[in-house]
Amino acid sequence: GAPPSPLPVVVMTMNMSMSALRILSTCILFGRCFSLVVPSFGRRRLHGLHKQQLFTAENAFLDRTTADSPSLSGAIQMTPLSSPPLLLLQSSAPIISNEQCATLIEYFDHINAEGDTTLDATQTDNAKSILGDVHDIIDKVTNCPRHDGEAKLPRYVRYHPRLIDEEALFDSKKLNDVLLPDGCHVDTNNGKLFRHITAILYLTDNTRDDCSFGGGTTFPLAKPWIGGDASAEMYENDALRNSATRLLERNVQHTKGDTDQSANSDGRRLEMAGVDAFNFNRDHANDALHNNVGLGVRVMPQAGRLIFFHNINDDGMSDATSFHGGEELISIVTDQQSDIVAERTKNILVFFKEISIKSFSNLDGFTECAADARRWTKQAYYQERLDC
Repeated sequence: GAPPSPLPVVVMTMNMSMSALRILSTCILFGRCFSLVVPSFGRRRLHGLHKQQLFTAENAFLDRTTADSPSLSGAIQMTPLSSPPLLLLQSSAPIISNEQCATLIEYFDHINAEGDTTLDATQTDNAKSILGDVHDIIDKVTNCPRHDGEAKLPRYVRYHPRLIDEEALFDSKKLNDVLLPDGCHVDTNNGKLFRHITAILYLTDNTRDDCSFGGGTTFPLAKPWIGGDASAEMYENDALRNSATRLLERNVQHTKGDTDQSANSDGRRLEMAGVDAFNFNRDHANDALHNNVGLGVRVMPQAGRLIFFHNINDDGMSDATSFHGGEELISIVTDQQSDIVAERTKNILVFFKEISIKSFSNLDGFTECAADARRWTKQAYYQERLDC
């Protein structure tokens, strides 16, 4: 018979007794009270990533109390978007306001390669304060405190709209060239082997309308999270995963590095899977029950929302299921709409969490660090759901 109707991919709530929760820490962020609320499950701690205090948690919440921003009040938690092996999670609500997103955009639009800015001291200090608070949130929800080996500033990426003829939407090859011109990659590329977690903060809202499309972050090998391993088995794509695995075995960590340009090459298969996910979501834009089903996961930017995912598997190697790509903003416009389209941008900040070189002495130690981090994420955000 037909498979049961899946639940929406993004799970925004979780049934759990508040009596099982305890407040681990409280801090002042953005001038408001933020509490990290976690259930206690004993003294199990993650060791080895960095010799600082680490957070013991099974499911992390940011409990935010504010009178001046009702849209930001209430508990915020990280919820799974994909089933293991890919560990991909999203905040259930924005972690910063639209105004704070605009402040960060202004700051990074006026910063040069040396880190200098043309903004005045007040604007700069305000942006740095917000950025520091975002770092603190990422440290908590990933259980990975910052260390000196990590980049001081996140990577800032700004996308401008690309104008296309409508016919390109119905030609898969043309659409791939426009939608994913940089292909898909894993974040351990270019020798960045210690990057075990990537966090992305979206600074803009990018929703589709009648003439604007794209802008998502696509994970073509992700199995949509619909509540447990058994359900996820329906969406296994062994052929696609084998293609990703073969790329990594050949030390190709970017699909554009696959020199085979044929339609059946491993690199092109991954890219076309991203296009298929885009097409499926476009055709079922108003059908929540079918969003992403069986065709990877696309995360659409919502200002202030945070996602994070693991790049390294339990064996200490690049995770083949973490191949992902940033979609361009694409628009089909008339002359009357061109000015509006020109104002649309997609702005993101990318944070890389790295395993400290001081935390291991050999390959086995590195593998243990990566496996411990994955174990913590699964125990913190997946375990109760998988046990149901």
